[in-house]
Amino acid sequence: MRIDRFDIIAPGLFDEPWSEATVLGSATWLWMHSTAHRDAPLHSLATLLLPALKHRQFVLGSEAGKPVFYLSWLNLDGAAEQRYIQRSPVEMADADWNSGERLWINDFVAPFGHAATLARLVQRQLFPNRCMRALDHQGEVRGLRVKTHLGIGVIPEQAKAWFAAHPLELTA
Repeated sequence: MRIDRFDIIAPGLFDEPWSEATVLGSATWLWMHSTAHRDAPLHSLATLLLPALKHRQFVLGSEAGKPVFYLSWLNLDGAAEQRYIQRSPVEMADADWNSGERLWINDFVAPFGHAATLARLVQRQLFPNRCMRALDHQGEVRGLRVKTHLGIGVIPEQAKAWFAAHPLELTA
């Protein structure tokens, strides 16, 4: 699918043909160029990238034939959400990836300056009517922080009601 100047692969959202090998290679290549991802051990691909492909819960964007951003998301239930917050993402069970209706942005990789473009794409075209959460990418520096995000079609009253009905389930 083409959106603006980007070729988008998002099989969980748009039913178009795609190649798992191409997406895996492109996402890995983007990781290698991301300061937050490049030192991840190779074995982490099995739990951080492959499940996103298997569950079709990712977006890969290319510009002029070159990958420029990658995003994956989770649909968690309350128990999976608790595990996600309290454990390393490498420990996430495959079954947790699509276990509920709590949308979390899991991986957001835009090493060439396309972060704002990707954020707008998420808000306006990918999840325009959804409430979502994400862990702060500076969590190791600032401590655990959960950010909330809204699609452009979500009005404040809807967001307040959704987050009240789906509180974070944190237990010690």
